[in-house]
Amino acid sequence: MSYIHRPHDNYYEPGESLKHLFEELIVLPFEHNLPALSEHVKNNRIYYWEDIARILRQGQSDFDEVSFDKSSSEYYFPKDKVSIYCVHHMPRHLFGSYHIFTNYLTPINEKNKVVFIDFGCGPLTSGIAFRAFAGQRDITYLGIDSSQAMLDKAASMNKYGPNKYREPFFDKFELMQDYDYNHLSRLLDKYIENDGTTKIIFNFCYFFSSPTLDIDNLSDVLIQIMKEYNQHKMCLIYQNPDHRSLPESRRLKVSGKWETLKTNLSVFRSRASQSDVETFSYCRLINGLLHKNANVCYEILCYG
Repeated sequence: MSYIHRPHDNYYEPGESLKHLFEELIVLPFEHNLPALSEHVKNNRIYYWEDIARILRQGQSDFDEVSFDKSSSEYYFPKDKVSIYCVHHMPRHLFGSYHIFTNYLTPINEKNKVVFIDFGCGPLTSGIAFRAFAGQRDITYLGIDSSQAMLDKAASMNKYGPNKYREPFFDKFELMQDYDYNHLSRLLDKYIENDGTTKIIFNFCYFFSSPTLDIDNLSDVLIQIMKEYNQHKMCLIYQNPDHRSLPESRRLKVSGKWETLKTNLSVFRSRASQSDVETFSYCRLINGLLHKNANVCYEILCYG
């Protein structure tokens, strides 16, 4: 799928279809609903980064709650915060995910089915990147997010689809507001073949930055799934901001949660296939400027 272009080494920009999706579902609503902030972004005014970081609380805002920003005396509703998030964070996360998938995942075999479980799915960011990577393979997408506003945006993104015919990104598509073993197990029973040919991918794109993440509960859910579907190949993909760029207290919290999860999932303990920090560049949504040297810390664990 020529949905994401790589005109030269480690630089990514949207293809025409992705440009249309960005324009219709992200840029135009942002410019219409938040004209002042939009002007700051268009003109690349240096302080707009501080405004966005403050409004979104470094991406950790409750996206289902109305927020009042004292500095601007403005109220920001859920749809506003989701719109700001998409403009500010989505391109970096999408192209970062695509970079990791295309460089370090084994290409998807035509004969294999894939269930892609996206923890902290947001507005379908990694889902779009995975579809661009995998092409027209048989993929089931299960998106999980704590915010209903984000899930609503993910649903609208999926319906828009990857081409002018408005076919969805994923025909087999489910969203849930929280994760629990019983719910996930029912969905997996629905979509996984019994012959062991389904590959299960657990994706964690910036998920471990969440301050409310219960790592023990997540571990229990994953362990139960792995026991029940142990005849299938499985893969865990972890992505987060380059830990070196985070304040020490936050860096330890994020990396500590991931290390705890790996310890709890003993079956994966010695299965790291890749682990590093990658650097890439991408085209921004509104003013088209090149964002240089975005970094992402990643690790891929495989089983089976």
